[in-house]
Amino acid sequence: GTLRMAVLRGLATKAGAPARRPPRRRPSPSSLSSPSSRPPADFRFRLGSSTRERVFEGQFGAWRVEKEDEDEVFAYRLGLNVCAASFGLLIPASLLAPASLPGRDAVLNAAYTVGSLGFGTSLYFIHIYITPAKRFLQGLFLAGALGSLFVLSRDGFGSVPGYVVEHPGSVWFVGPLFASITGVGFKEGVCYQKREAFALAALTPLLLLTHLTRAFGENSPAVEAGLCSIWSATFLSFALSKWSQPVHEDIGDKSVFTFMKLPEKEQQRILKSRNEL
Repeated sequence: GTLRMAVLRGLATKAGAPARRPPRRRPSPSSLSSPSSRPPADFRFRLGSSTRERVFEGQFGAWRVEKEDEDEVFAYRLGLNVCAASFGLLIPASLLAPASLPGRDAVLNAAYTVGSLGFGTSLYFIHIYITPAKRFLQGLFLAGALGSLFVLSRDGFGSVPGYVVEHPGSVWFVGPLFASITGVGFKEGVCYQKREAFALAALTPLLLLTHLTRAFGENSPAVEAGLCSIWSATFLSFALSKWSQPVHEDIGDKSVFTFMKLPEKEQQRILKSRNEL
């Protein structure tokens, strides 16, 4: 409790601040013309900012972005985009395709499964300082995944999305998975002030509650279709915006994660020595 608060107290002002670097030497003409002298560009981060060469001054010491860190950030962002694209496919497939269309249920189930696995991957690689908060989001996702398996076993089952549309009460089974999406949206909004992330965090529970309660009566299908479309566009906009974000922001202050892995006695010793300075 108090130890964790002491660790996190200074993060807002110090985490991820780049250390001052010495002036860069002007490259020689031969180095500019030689392809072999240039480091290969990593296609995964052409839309973002790879900062592997920079040194960051963290709360508990300097740190660098390693290839493993970039791989984790890439997996996190890719999972978000896979989920947003797959769940976005569910909207036109469930609303426009006739229920009697061959293969409709298979497409809906495949999109729902791929999207869920994508978001589960993101939750595995997400960087959150407070471990219980991360475990809570992962627990919500697992509960929603188990609820989806329960829906699979119901009589008259065609597809998970189709069953939820026809049986509003089944929101209780799949809802925890979407609650974890709400949590990630809130985290991203608070950390990076992303408006689309805040919108995702607000629209997700609104959509689920609107369907669960059938608040608009006979007009509920039309209202829910509109909300689904807005939610899908918001989710996709948020997921795509992650590619242009600097890589180190999704890592956070790596020195804090290193500190958290130390034995408690060692943490106490470090904190005591810092207080004595």
